[in-house]
Amino acid sequence: MSHESQEAAISLSFWPRMVVFIGLSLATFMVVLDYSIANVSLPYIAGDLAISAEQGTYVITSFAVGNAIGLAMTGWLAKRIGQIRLILLSTLLFIIMSWVCGISMNIEILVIARFIQGFVSGPMIPMSQSLIVMTSTPKARTNAVAIWATIVVVAPIVGPIAGGYISDWYHWPWIFYINIPIGIIALLLMLTYLRGKGNPPAKAPTDVLGLIFLVLGVTSLQVLLDKGQQWDWINSPIIVTLGIITIISFTLLIIWELFHLTPFLELRLFKFRTFTTGIVAIAFSYAIYFGSVVLVPLWLQVNVGYTATWAGLAVAPLGLAPMFLASCNPWIIRRIGTVSTLLFAFIIFCLACFYNAYFTPQVDFFHIGLSRFFFGIGMAFYITPLMLLFVQEIPHEQLASATGIFHFIRAMVGGIGTSLFTTLWERRTIFHHERIGDAITPFSLQTQHVLTTLQRYNLSTEKGLASLNSELNNQAALMALNDAFFLMAWIFIGLIVFLLFSSRKSRPAKTPTIETTIGGH
Repeated sequence: MSHESQEAAISLSFWPRMVVFIGLSLATFMVVLDYSIANVSLPYIAGDLAISAEQGTYVITSFAVGNAIGLAMTGWLAKRIGQIRLILLSTLLFIIMSWVCGISMNIEILVIARFIQGFVSGPMIPMSQSLIVMTSTPKARTNAVAIWATIVVVAPIVGPIAGGYISDWYHWPWIFYINIPIGIIALLLMLTYLRGKGNPPAKAPTDVLGLIFLVLGVTSLQVLLDKGQQWDWINSPIIVTLGIITIISFTLLIIWELFHLTPFLELRLFKFRTFTTGIVAIAFSYAIYFGSVVLVPLWLQVNVGYTATWAGLAVAPLGLAPMFLASCNPWIIRRIGTVSTLLFAFIIFCLACFYNAYFTPQVDFFHIGLSRFFFGIGMAFYITPLMLLFVQEIPHEQLASATGIFHFIRAMVGGIGTSLFTTLWERRTIFHHERIGDAITPFSLQTQHVLTTLQRYNLSTEKGLASLNSELNNQAALMALNDAFFLMAWIFIGLIVFLLFSSRKSRPAKTPTIETTIGGH
């Protein structure tokens, strides 16, 4: 380990180290769980607060906007407040905002509380990642980060299951109240051994103009993504205006941050090839991952008739492989290298998407779960090598900014992937409905069969044709889902080619280890 890393390390004996690890892991689980737990509860929230489903989506949008802003400001906040103070303060405010969300009596208070909750949660994942490394011994770091990475990918799977069960059997405020005991335990565990440690607060200039550009860009982009399909994209003047604001804001942000002496978004890090490669890889792969996490349960609930709870259980196998295979990551990375491990993950992703792209109307619960399990095998070998790759060439003093940008991109592309693949699914459903419908005429065999069945059981023609149309919708939706996964598979093929090309262009270097690449600030 370098001399700088030794200075950044926090020395703890075995049991205090375990206590801190559990506290940081609980905090991470709580935050990542909150990304997805509210998604399946929106109908219950909208009904209870007497608002439309459209207004209810702002519960998710506000959290995503606040989280993205908080992630981007992580490096600056860590310097200004101090690493330990930042994560302790963020955890405390997250607990308080969870309580406020639960007691909210109207949508305005709930949206404001969710925005603040998202903002304070922003630094918690990068800080947890760095502090786990700083408190671990060199031998234990790789396993510690591998376990932590598993929590990051498993929690979004638990979210819909927990949210669906709570909403079905209890009351929606409990999707927020469950954060309170988890957060208090995590806070107490961290306070026990981290209080008074870490870097002291330092004066860091405030990049006000950069912050304004960021807030405008992130907010307009998130609303555009959430409402684009509903408002018919470029046919809506509001969407066009939001698109213009997004482009202008991010363009000015990039120019400003590149030339500002003390930017809070260190965009100059993109001069490092491995950092750029890692960011491109996470941008495309995580968009696909989050898109698939949303699409499959949505299809199951809308077209197959699953409840929120059963839809969550059907996709739950996605988290099984990472839980059992995470401990193999360090050994595999040491044997074949970081890039080869990531390539293996992308190949598994690609094959799993092709498997999912050939579903038929007869697909059952087992095969749906099996497709998610195959995808989960790829997740088991995904996050750890990706984190090793993007920080491989980053100077130690810029790691806070690098991890902040990495998780900022991860959060943003999750929303982008959800919006794009949901839109693709809905548009392709309409396309396939029209194509299949062209073959169904009053003289087609399908229609004649339905009419004959109606006459046999003395049923009305209207009900029979409605049943036929429902079946048509379901088959069109399945074909559209297959199209989406077929596209995902080909994107992964593109990523595999890109990673092979990028790794060949990189100058030779020994396989990085977590203790020399991921560290403090």
